[in-house]
Amino acid sequence: MTYTIQALARLAGVSPRTLRYYDQIGLVPATRNPHNGYRTYSPAAVDRLQLIRYFQLFGFTLAQIQALLAQSPEAQTAALTAQRTQLAQQRDHLTALLTTLDRTLAARNGDLPMTDSEKFAAFKREQLTTNDQQFGDEVRHRYGEATFTASQQKFAALSEADYRRMQATEQQLLQALKTVTRSGDLTSATAHRVYDLHREWLCFTWNNYSAVAHRGLAQLYLTDDRFAQYYNERVGLPNATKTLVAIILQDAH
Repeated sequence: MTYTIQALARLAGVSPRTLRYYDQIGLVPATRNPHNGYRTYSPAAVDRLQLIRYFQLFGFTLAQIQALLAQSPEAQTAALTAQRTQLAQQRDHLTALLTTLDRTLAARNGDLPMTDSEKFAAFKREQLTTNDQQFGDEVRHRYGEATFTASQQKFAALSEADYRRMQATEQQLLQALKTVTRSGDLTSATAHRVYDLHREWLCFTWNNYSAVAHRGLAQLYLTDDRFAQYYNERVGLPNATKTLVAIILQDAH
């Protein structure tokens, strides 16, 4: 079916001005009616606009969309598939949170009490989702899918007591790291404690700890701003990550 600019604008929920702009930049080319010069849009243009609207919903810029549309149909399908995976993960995450919240509300209203494991299950699932979204691609690339999956599974299987110990260990780590970052003394007992605590924290999710892998992770902290930001923000000091890396490289043998 062929559409006029007004009809397609109503169908797609965009303004005619937007469609004229897309035509001008070659994003959604229109065909000119030979009799009156008006813009018309073919089924292919409609499909192209649908893709654009999808990618806009996913937060892509126009420049990124133009680059995607210049790729093969297989690459475009792969991009849509990746977005679907993310949406499914977000859906599952929200469903799990709603389930736990409903159980919490029911327990508070006098129904069957929640076990301690149930109370904290949602927080573990949330952390798993966050880890995958923020760091999953880089960790998979560096260590492989099997290693990343095993780590996620080990975290998911933590008992309530181990989960609490992991959280407490991280808090001790951050406090000690703050002290060393402020003092700059990498040879102090507190600095060595930072290394021990970081190793202990990793072992809650690592199946096979090694000093080589620990040093490799430290290098990743230096090269990936997301990792650097994590420790800098949690400690509240701009050089916290660099301090942690220096300690690991010094002590991990």
